[in-house]
Amino acid sequence: MLKVGTFYGVGVGPGDPELLTLKAINVIRGAGALAVPRSEAGSESVALAIVRKAVDIDSKELVELPFPMTKDPSALLASRRQAATLISKRLERGADVAFITLGDPLLFSTFSYLVPFVKELSPGSQVRSVPGVTSFSAAASRLALPLAETDERVIIIPAAYELQKVREAIGAAETIVLMKVNRAIDALIELLREAGLLERSTLVSRVGWPEEEVITDLAGLAGKRLDYFSTIIVRKNG
Repeated sequence: MLKVGTFYGVGVGPGDPELLTLKAINVIRGAGALAVPRSEAGSESVALAIVRKAVDIDSKELVELPFPMTKDPSALLASRRQAATLISKRLERGADVAFITLGDPLLFSTFSYLVPFVKELSPGSQVRSVPGVTSFSAAASRLALPLAETDERVIIIPAAYELQKVREAIGAAETIVLMKVNRAIDALIELLREAGLLERSTLVSRVGWPEEEVITDLAGLAGKRLDYFSTIIVRKNG
């Protein structure tokens, strides 16, 4: 009886191929297929571009997974089931499938949405996760800025949705990591100014990439279009 393959979520870090872990490299090398989200614009997956700089994947089967840019629940559900079906077909043939994703596969990643569908379609398969370096960990390292000391609290929150939740987070922790900030920068600038934290906030864009930017003057970003891969770290102490 053919053994069902293992479904891996593999974090490839924020952009610098040297931040791939040895575990990630070994899993990618051993996988029969690599699953990657397909861009609606037709450009190559950023995660795949990172992997290409660290691992020879020319002989690998690439399984492109269509994920529409929509908030419609029914469309999202259908796309995730379709993606899981493509993955399950390879698993049932005995191939290990590595879903490669930026950062960590269990933090704001599509991998976690696919897991229940893959388990349903391939109940005999195992699911494993290979942790990756997050963008905010890389940004903190770039700034030599501690995320927490002693009994301090850290809150990681996407800023693109409800600003009231961001306001609550700012009042509840010593360090606040704001992700998905590109579409909400003007409102965030005002919110941080009101809290007296604008000068204690730093934006890092495309950390670890050749195009990396570190911006300490957030007020100067008002009205500007930011890169999608931008993170703000607000540090009250230190």
